[in-house]
Amino acid sequence: MMNENETAERQLTCDMRPNPSNKTLFYAVYVPLEYRDWSEDSEEEVFHIYLEMQAALQVIQTYKKGRLKIFKNHSDAVAYVRTGYEQPCSNSTVLPTPVAQEKSNNFKAPETKELQAFKRLIKNGDLELVKKTVWENPRYLISSGDTPEILQMGSRYNALHIAANKNRPEMCEFILNTVGDPKFMQWHYGEDECKKMYFNPAQIMQDLYLNTPDKGLNETPLHFAVKYGYKDVVRVLVSYSQCIKTLPNKYNQLPVDIICSRRHQEDENLKYEICMLLEDQFYVPVLRAEGNACPPSIGEPFSPTSPLASSLNRDPISPRVEVKAFAGPMTKSQAVEFRKKWKTPPRVTLKKGQGDAFSNSPSLALRLQDTEKGLERVGRDLAEECQVPWKEYWPFLKDFVDFRKDEGLMKLEKYLEQRFIEEQRLRENKEPLLYSMKNQTNKVDNILTHKSANCQKMPENIIDNEVEGLCDKLRLCSLVTEADEIEDDTDNLDFFTPPSSPEPTEDDSDDDMQTAEEGSVIFIEGSSPTKLDHAVYNAILSTICSDMYPYIYHWRHDMQLAMKRDPYRFNNIKLLRKKLFANN
Repeated sequence: MMNENETAERQLTCDMRPNPSNKTLFYAVYVPLEYRDWSEDSEEEVFHIYLEMQAALQVIQTYKKGRLKIFKNHSDAVAYVRTGYEQPCSNSTVLPTPVAQEKSNNFKAPETKELQAFKRLIKNGDLELVKKTVWENPRYLISSGDTPEILQMGSRYNALHIAANKNRPEMCEFILNTVGDPKFMQWHYGEDECKKMYFNPAQIMQDLYLNTPDKGLNETPLHFAVKYGYKDVVRVLVSYSQCIKTLPNKYNQLPVDIICSRRHQEDENLKYEICMLLEDQFYVPVLRAEGNACPPSIGEPFSPTSPLASSLNRDPISPRVEVKAFAGPMTKSQAVEFRKKWKTPPRVTLKKGQGDAFSNSPSLALRLQDTEKGLERVGRDLAEECQVPWKEYWPFLKDFVDFRKDEGLMKLEKYLEQRFIEEQRLRENKEPLLYSMKNQTNKVDNILTHKSANCQKMPENIIDNEVEGLCDKLRLCSLVTEADEIEDDTDNLDFFTPPSSPEPTEDDSDDDMQTAEEGSVIFIEGSSPTKLDHAVYNAILSTICSDMYPYIYHWRHDMQLAMKRDPYRFNNIKLLRKKLFANN
């Protein structure tokens, strides 16, 4: 309950009329409905409208969820106090807004201590707990005013400020990807509300996180990462097209002016790398048509500010092409040089006795022997050589990943684990059917034995009918199992191992490989290896930790055995060489 002085002051402000002087300001405080007194004794409607800022701030301290706004017109202030919304026109009649419009979302605003705990999670780099927290309550990232949630009040730091200040590149990427995810926005606002919006809330929120300065030095997260020399964080931030690289701070300094200014040790190479990142970033793509309707190609370098999509698929007659892999980010000069190396393999002048072009030009051999992943394999190795980030699209994951990085290996590990679980369930479902077949076979044998021993006692027609019925059941079960085997084999006819293939020996596995656990053999698309398995095998690291990635380790072991049993199934380079040089 309020004291008498405050009540009298509020009553005085209620009787005021708009002052024609432009110097008079009205400080209106909206109090949410949950704080209002709905008892029968409180018949008067209290208007929190003040002429001094200090009085309004005292009300805000009492009602933590209250909102303060300044007006030049008394009627606008009254409308705001009643509804919590500004009126589109100050001269219009103020009408009470229905209670339903007050509800913005179904999530409770975190308390101060909860925000402090969330800030500690970001500082410590606990990515899993941060993910769990924000998807349980989006308001840890989005405030009630549809702006980034402030986690450090004095400096006005949001989550991206804190992650950049603590050199957490993965955390920065997660925050930006999450607030830019349409599903996250639907989770926060509700699907119906998102459909009514004429703007894209995800893009706006990404822009606010990237370019909102702090209160002290007027610096964005990019300023933080640049001045401390956090190269990986800078790379993440500038990879988003909304990131503005030319915002000045309090001292009118751009990010490029304060590179490594807060580092204790001088590092000219680091300064140069960050300076290159602050230039426009470019990517070199692989363009492929669906079903390889036309040969793949290496596209021109593109940047987020000039997207590649605008220059593709202009001809409605030509097959539609899409980006299936890309290297970058790089500077424009680096991207041009990278594309040149990627597109034009080094020329080899062969002399007599030096072999052929395949032996001396591995990139040429890869392109010709692997029409589906040849360009990617060359680009993957070139990106590793030039120390440039690389990602390619894998349909079974429905994502762009790099299997030479931990992030890509984790996604592959989860996929293979799911495949193993599905295979186990399928096997459990088939076991009762096989058990039933075995029982039916035993019954037939028993009947036939019984018939031979007692053929004079039992009518022959009864025995024959029973045997025929059981045989029909056996035939039906046999057809079911054969159909399953045929369906599995027809999917991979190109990679079917004939019966004449040699059996695996004890030396099939490498000396440094551990003996794989016995169990069902699992591959990416079935029970036998395909071209996709071979492509993934070539994309992953040469050594895999069995403790960290047990399913990848087991799958890779099975692939090695399959390739040793039949090397020509996956490596047809000799056959290709024979075709190309047959007429020479």
